[in-house]
Amino acid sequence: MPMQDTPETDTSPTALPKRTTPTWEMELLLSGATVFAMFQATQAMTEWGSGLIPRLAENPRMIFGVLFTYGNSALTLLTMTFALHLMLRAWWVALVGVDSVYPGGPRFERLRGGPIHRALMIRRWKPIPERVEATDNLATTVFALGISLAMILVPISVLVSVLFLLAMLVGWMLDRPDDTATLFALLSAATFLPLLLAAIVDKQRGDKLASDSWLRRACERTLGFYSRVGMGRDSNPMVAVFQTHVGERKGMAVVFVVMLAGMLGSTAGLALTRNQFGLGSYAAFPTPQRGMADSVDGRNYASMHEPGVIPASPFVPAPVAKGDYLALVVPYVPALHGRLFAECKGDAPENEHDADERERRRELLACVAAGFTVTLDGQPAPPPQWYADPRRDLRGLLYMLPVATLAPGRHELAVMPPKPGDERAQDEHVTLPWVIPFWR
Repeated sequence: MPMQDTPETDTSPTALPKRTTPTWEMELLLSGATVFAMFQATQAMTEWGSGLIPRLAENPRMIFGVLFTYGNSALTLLTMTFALHLMLRAWWVALVGVDSVYPGGPRFERLRGGPIHRALMIRRWKPIPERVEATDNLATTVFALGISLAMILVPISVLVSVLFLLAMLVGWMLDRPDDTATLFALLSAATFLPLLLAAIVDKQRGDKLASDSWLRRACERTLGFYSRVGMGRDSNPMVAVFQTHVGERKGMAVVFVVMLAGMLGSTAGLALTRNQFGLGSYAAFPTPQRGMADSVDGRNYASMHEPGVIPASPFVPAPVAKGDYLALVVPYVPALHGRLFAECKGDAPENEHDADERERRRELLACVAAGFTVTLDGQPAPPPQWYADPRRDLRGLLYMLPVATLAPGRHELAVMPPKPGDERAQDEHVTLPWVIPFWR
């Protein structure tokens, strides 16, 4: 790694080691100025993704989920890079300071341990200047590698977006929008297959091909094209330098582990935000689920919702009902209710200026409401209304339940939503009703 000699003389107490990375000051400036902003950006993007992705239809949800994973992984990698770089630079500064205050390293003759331990320590000891140089080089490597790996995700995101949009377009032209995922997989295979074949031919027979053979020209043009679009080994110079210096296998292993850590961090952050997991052990406590007897679930009451969290389960204002009516909101969750809305909507085009649009929307409401079963103390609830809450981008069905004549005490609302279109979600927790107790 290139170094530079510091202008100070060796006798100066403030002199840095001669072999010091010339970019150390700029590295510290960038990491120190942006690390806290990166933590906030990662948290904000995770909250944004957890709120947006569940509200999208299947195809947009798929592409936005992939793009969110790549984008948030890049932010996570940058955050990890700057945080680790600051820690390494702090360790580097501490080593430089210790070597300045106590030059020459430890005085082994003053160790109180036995001779075997002292001999082992002397044999394993690395001089402080060597440790300073190694830490300096490691900090710069972490800084450069983290930024370069985050930048790798940018062309990947662009390519995935283009391929998915093409898959959606082909699916729309073939009138088979449900096959978008399959078309996307086929397009991805067709996109990367030429690069894979060219790389295999180059590695296996590259030195045996004549310079004017059609196969060599085809490999050159294929590899050149992918390099120009940012998919070649020369598209990221910092990764190429790192891999060629530490060894290709070791370099690929490091790149894979770091990228995997960023992906897992992004996915885990989204899952934790979406599911609101908490710390601690609840092994002795019954697992909360729909329909559990003699239980109260805080998600079913608006007064208990966390600020900024969009509810996905039915809810009423509070456990104690006041007034003549109780408002029950059943949120619309595209992943769970999308098929019901698609079946009820049919193929009729929307036109807000059409005189029949009002009647069509009434019919749509009646059809959607028929897919839900809502009861109050075992009695059917009155028909719902469309509901929209602009404060938190919430949409769903609103049931205004008359409770003025109910006797004091405990009452129960039961909400059985339709079965979701995704068969993987049709487990016992999804097919049980939501039971919401309230008191008068």
